Amino acid sequence: MVRQPGIGGGASVRQPLWTTSRRQAILDCLNRCESNFARLVSLASWKRSDTNGKEQKALEEVSPLLWKWTRCFAQIYNGRIDDIPPPIIRPSSISSMLSEDREGLLRSWEQLFVQLGPHLRPLLWQDVMLWALDNDIDKALTFLDATITEPLIMAPRYAVEDALQCVVSAYSQRRIAEQPIWNKLHRLVCSYAAESILSDGHISSMPQKIVYLLLQHSDDVRVQVLYETLFTFRSHLLPYTLTHFMDRFTQMGRPDLAMDALRNTRASPHHVNYQVVRFCCMNLLRRRSDVAEWYQIQSQLATEILELGIRPDIAMLNAMILNAVEANDYQTAQAIVKTARLHGIRRDTITYSILLKGAYQNLDESLIETIMQMAEADGALPRNNNLVSCLVATILKISQDRDPGGVSRASRYRAMLRVYARYCDTRPLRELRIYVHSDEDIDTVEPISQPSPQLLSTMILGYILLFGRPEEIQELYDRYQYHIAQGHHLIASTAATDHLANAFLLRLGRNESTFMISSHILKNMLEPPASTAVKVARPTVQTWSIVAHSYFLNGQRAAGERIIQLMREKGLSPNQVTWNTIITGYARMQDAFAAVDAMRDMEKARFQVDSYTLKALSQIKDRGRLLDALRKSAMTDDENQADEQVMEDYTPAMYNTSPKDAFEGYNYSATVPAPHHSGSSRQLSPGSTMFQAEQEADDRASSELTDNPERIQWFGRTSTRRKPEVPRMDTEMRENEPTTPASQHLEDDYDHLYDIHDTQPGAS
Repeated sequence: MVRQPGIGGGASVRQPLWTTSRRQAILDCLNRCESNFARLVSLASWKRSDTNGKEQKALEEVSPLLWKWTRCFAQIYNGRIDDIPPPIIRPSSISSMLSEDREGLLRSWEQLFVQLGPHLRPLLWQDVMLWALDNDIDKALTFLDATITEPLIMAPRYAVEDALQCVVSAYSQRRIAEQPIWNKLHRLVCSYAAESILSDGHISSMPQKIVYLLLQHSDDVRVQVLYETLFTFRSHLLPYTLTHFMDRFTQMGRPDLAMDALRNTRASPHHVNYQVVRFCCMNLLRRRSDVAEWYQIQSQLATEILELGIRPDIAMLNAMILNAVEANDYQTAQAIVKTARLHGIRRDTITYSILLKGAYQNLDESLIETIMQMAEADGALPRNNNLVSCLVATILKISQDRDPGGVSRASRYRAMLRVYARYCDTRPLRELRIYVHSDEDIDTVEPISQPSPQLLSTMILGYILLFGRPEEIQELYDRYQYHIAQGHHLIASTAATDHLANAFLLRLGRNESTFMISSHILKNMLEPPASTAVKVARPTVQTWSIVAHSYFLNGQRAAGERIIQLMREKGLSPNQVTWNTIITGYARMQDAFAAVDAMRDMEKARFQVDSYTLKALSQIKDRGRLLDALRKSAMTDDENQADEQVMEDYTPAMYNTSPKDAFEGYNYSATVPAPHHSGSSRQLSPGSTMFQAEQEADDRASSELTDNPERIQWFGRTSTRRKPEVPRMDTEMRENEPTTPASQHLEDDYDHLYDIHDTQPGAS
């Protein structure tokens, strides 16, 4: 018969946890009458053969009672029921007793105990527990709860601990999520740990798996109670279990308890896996609190960890460096980097990316040169292509955020080229005709490597954002699309994500002479050339939002509405910024009713009206018409109870300032994740000040795209310090404009795009 304990019916055979050949050590444990669940599993895995007959005979001679429990329990736990002898009392009597409440169970137990002879009484508890484990795990838990803390009941310690582990494991395997059951198990374990030492001074050899499983199913308060109970009553915990406590305390935000667990781990006489300990220390060092003195707290923790004699690895040092950089203590960060090299700890790409984050925070390009020299000395450059991507991306981010100070945008792009050309092949840039630097002052470092798609995308982004004029950007897109169609092994790979396509849309969509190319870019994303071997990214929510924004910006209302409709047809839903784009477009055209209807649709889609929505509505000149639209919407929408409050509270705020001032601070910005599958959508969120001169808007537009293809990863986290911008919308109030020849050309091109979409209803 094959079954699992207390689960009933046929079930998959559970394999033993582990098998050991150190049988003499097991026999020594048995002679000391100490429970160790590992020995039970190993005994169960022994094959019945002449080779282990001596060991079985020796075990039976030590304690017949212990031998019977070991043999029967191991069969139940492993799910192989072969030759378990029947209990000394009838199973029906056991089932009836375990069905009663605690008081009734104890009375029935006393009656059965008195009826048995003295030589059978020691077997009663074991037989009842074995029957319960084999037939009903819930009754086994009930029996444990009623008997293990009763001093007059003869419950062998080794059997109690084994039964506890079997019950806890069974509930875990059955994925029992009811918290009352786990709370009951938590109370049982804590009570047993306390009662065992109070009764006879015995130090509980609590199976470590019980503690581990309780950690997974207990809340923070019970975890702390479990830890303090086990240590107060001197229960034995192995270093690996202590590291689980340390990690849980770190998640709870209790560095004091985490450090206490670390000290106990360090003092343990058992073997300590310091690789696991260092990983827990790294997590502890990166667990920031909300208090203002977080940096001082983390520094003190680092000092205590080092004083315990734990030798740090590069991950721990990176955590310390990142803490210093985030606290703007760049001097300490550099000192830790130098210390790492003095102690023979090799710096990695994460170390350099953290230092680059510090250079970006300080907007100091001179630090980049220092980091380059450091990486070359360590041998990380020129081999590490990702590090080169981080270098040029940091230059681009600094160029966008720093005050120009007389430095032209072209000079900043050339600074990116100097770093790129020092380590990578420039032929892809020359083929795109965006290599605008002289080779005379480039000091290359051998061996020159091929650029990664992320690095090449960053360089193209730099040209789009810093160097080219709109007409030049349009010509660049034509060359870029040509190389994709030709299957260029490097250039075509950059089309696997939507980042460059979005960059072209952002830059070209704000210009009246080039925004009409948006439909062409969309078409190329929806119908990529069949000749290219790379899967071209499909338009995402961000892509559709950018296109709709450019159409509304240039007075193409019908085209903007159709774009939103097409986005839905492709299975994508508008997000917060998409809705604000629509509302802003209607507001600029002075269509109050359409703007309010769009706002109500946004609320029905479970997006909240925010300050950017209200600033968009402030562009409507006719206040009375806006109030009429709000009232009409309130009357037709019974579910919305806040409309009158909107009219009373928000509308005056819209008009307390001029339309120009009200629009201050509004923009469309996108937080772009790392390169991902082109079919996924992304959330866009408002960002920094938008109402600025056109030159500054160009400098700051789409800075999120510089995070993207090779967005710098700082110690496993992405910097979102800067919210990049999408092209700004004009601040002046513009009436509905007559259709110009250029916009009419766009409508014709858009009609063609409309036909293309209708022929592909299954595209997504």
